[in-house]
Amino acid sequence: MAKKKQRSSKPRPRPATPAVEPATPVDAAPKKSKRSARVAPVRAPAFWFGFEVAWAKLATARVVMFALLAIDALLQIRHAPRYGAGDFNVAHLPFLDGAAPGRTGYEVGQLLLAYLFVLAALGVATRVIVPVSAAIYAWLYFGSHLDSYQHHYLVALLLGIASFVPWARPARAEPSTPVRSWAVRLLLVQLGIMYLWAAISKMDPLWLDGRTLGAQLGGSLRSLVDSTVGLKVVAVLVLVVELVLAATVWLRPAWRVAAPLGILFHAGILVADLEIGLFAVLMLGLYVLVVPDRVWIALARTEKAAMQLVQRLAGRRGGVAWIAAVAAAIAVGILSRFEHGLAVALASCAILAAIAVAVWWRGTGMSSAAPLAHVCALLLWLVVDRASTVAYDYYRFWGSSQRRLGDHGQAERAYRKLIDLAPDDALGHYQLGRVLIATRRAADGIAELRTAQTLEPARARAFVEEARWLALDGKRTEAIERAKEAVRVEPSSAEARQLLQALTSNKRPPKPVASRDDDAESP
Repeated sequence: MAKKKQRSSKPRPRPATPAVEPATPVDAAPKKSKRSARVAPVRAPAFWFGFEVAWAKLATARVVMFALLAIDALLQIRHAPRYGAGDFNVAHLPFLDGAAPGRTGYEVGQLLLAYLFVLAALGVATRVIVPVSAAIYAWLYFGSHLDSYQHHYLVALLLGIASFVPWARPARAEPSTPVRSWAVRLLLVQLGIMYLWAAISKMDPLWLDGRTLGAQLGGSLRSLVDSTVGLKVVAVLVLVVELVLAATVWLRPAWRVAAPLGILFHAGILVADLEIGLFAVLMLGLYVLVVPDRVWIALARTEKAAMQLVQRLAGRRGGVAWIAAVAAAIAVGILSRFEHGLAVALASCAILAAIAVAVWWRGTGMSSAAPLAHVCALLLWLVVDRASTVAYDYYRFWGSSQRRLGDHGQAERAYRKLIDLAPDDALGHYQLGRVLIATRRAADGIAELRTAQTLEPARARAFVEEARWLALDGKRTEAIERAKEAVRVEPSSAEARQLLQALTSNKRPPKPVASRDDDAESP
């Protein structure tokens, strides 16, 4: 029997492995395996840092949100006379007690905010402009308890978060290009927190039985509620809607529920006219982020031609547009009826110059985007000024606050500005006449009162004021004649009748009643 061949215990030498693997022939097809044939499941983006929205949605939200904030900033100017009208201030934060804005600071701050918000809406230097706007807004709000509305606190918070949103257009971005931003997710979460807190605050018998809601609703909407479901049912429904929105507004799969529900809810608040400024409209603007992306992608594709035109205008090079923007700023500043409109318009030119230097330094060419946004911002000043009573209310409230504080010099200045603004309005002449009489310039004061009497012949207040001064000056006969004239033009005036009775009874004329000071700002 043959012996088996024994194997050597020494390991066989392995062939040397080449340092570089031989190239695979181009024609050789890779071998398929069952493992490689399986398609790996697409992982959903992380909750925070992987959250994505379409560029069309982000661009639309930027334009809508910052445009609304710009309009709101201009409308807030009418409240500037409240600031600095006293010798004390209580800030929201203790270290800001000495840094509260005065009347001028508040007006200038709001003008500057409106300008910056328009630049941000049009995508100009958003990485710098949005944080600066947030800081100015926070200073105006947290600097004084004169503005203690909670929706302004929310706006300040949202602006702080918006400072971290990538608002600038990505390179070669299409409407459907995804943009990743944790800050957008945080904006939506903050809205959910707002709804949750609003619902918690309503879990009170005063709300649930409809009493609080009944004090806020009025007009035809109140009649509709009373004749249908009633205040209690509507109060409970409001609480339920806020709880639903708190749970759905920040979740993408739930946007189909949150978007129509939230839009209808805030549209109802807008119809109710609850005197919260543009906040209800701003909330509708924020729902751009809640409406599903495909809606904005489709709209952006239908408006592609218009967007291309804007991009061509913004992409043109040259310094002509920059020079024209400076000239437009000067023209708008002169035409503006805001007290410091020209000064802030010139300051905006310095901001434009800083942007031009930054563009030149980076060597990207002198695009017309910044000058175009600059002109749009200043034109918004002009539109809001002429289409609203902001400037009129500003001087009216300024004169009223200073007159009540005894600063007749400031009051006279405000009322003269009011007369320049509205020479055919009787209020300015009437109040200026009172100020002039109080400062021993009776002849000029009576002349202003006579002008007011001509401009409002069916109102007694200017006749009453003249009759009171004539009585104090010892001219009782003339005073009685003017008091009779006051009763004749306005028989329903209790003040005119009381004055006439006092004068005919040889009594001292009664003091002016507070209701006549109808130029004061309501709280």
